[in-house]
Amino acid sequence: MNRIGTLHRLRRYPVKGMAGEDLEAVRVTHAGLLGDRVYAFVDAQGPADFPWMTARKGRDMILFRPRFLAAMPIEGGIFSVNYSTEVTTPEGQTSRVDDPEFTQFLEKRYGRALELRHSERSMTDAYPVSVLGLGTICGLSKETGLSLNPLRFRANFYIRWNSDEPFFEDQLVGQDLQIGETVTMRVVKKDGRCVIITLDPETAEPAPVLLEKVAREHAGCAGVYGAVLREGIVRANDPVYAA
Repeated sequence: MNRIGTLHRLRRYPVKGMAGEDLEAVRVTHAGLLGDRVYAFVDAQGPADFPWMTARKGRDMILFRPRFLAAMPIEGGIFSVNYSTEVTTPEGQTSRVDDPEFTQFLEKRYGRALELRHSERSMTDAYPVSVLGLGTICGLSKETGLSLNPLRFRANFYIRWNSDEPFFEDQLVGQDLQIGETVTMRVVKKDGRCVIITLDPETAEPAPVLLEKVAREHAGCAGVYGAVLREGIVRANDPVYAA
């Protein structure tokens, strides 16, 4: 196998639309990273093809910070997982994500009827995992004149490719990658982007020029999606191979 990069950063999002967390290691299943997007809030008035309440409808939702109250299992067989989750609001208050009063709090904040949904299968928009190269972030920073925080792209795997060419990952569509010792994924398609990438993950302040640049110069895409072919453990700084 040919080593083509290094897993620079590994990230999971316990509640869809809210802030994520950096990980040292995680189990990756056919459904995605264990614990990734296992909770989501459904907008009763939302369209059937995208029913989720996200920062598209309330941009400060990305400032809510969820955390699991029990450690997620990494090694060995998994028969039961404790998904108990606490969320800290931008104002510093904490609530259990499954507390009905927290749903009511969000309904009042965003003026929408919401329902909490839980699934052990990641509730992603397209495929189970997303990948973004650091060179792409650097390239877009130069194109826009902005110092872009990588977290605004909400990827699972941030990879430092051996090639620092921006959008190098686009060349990998249709290929298989191995990350670490066991996990294999197929790069399926480019990641079509929406207004979320314009939001600063620390302040939720918008920078519309970023989406304009991605739409005009890069067919609306930044990063790629992948399907998991072989499950296993991945760790930050694992090598990435063209399988």
